[in-house]
Amino acid sequence: MPGTSDSPYVDAQALTDVDTYVYEAIATLETSGRPVPQAQIAAVADLDDQTMAKSLQTLTERGVLVRTEPGGEAAFELARRDWSAEARRPGR
Repeated sequence: MPGTSDSPYVDAQALTDVDTYVYEAIATLETSGRPVPQAQIAAVADLDDQTMAKSLQTLTERGVLVRTEPGGEAAFELARRDWSAEARRPGR
């Protein structure tokens, strides 16, 4: 069922475990309301560079994340805030 956002609807069950983990890491880090730098995501997620890059690319292509480059550094933020990939956690 599509949401009210301009972003396409994405079923959380269609995400891989790694993608869900990266999504939740960004959702947790994004408390400041600003995009989260890729270096900060990598430090928290503790994934190898290739796995992290693939997950961020997949999540961005699917419309789950939005990539920006403030100050020339890649940063990511949630495209939607109406669902969570974590069980029993309402969307923000």
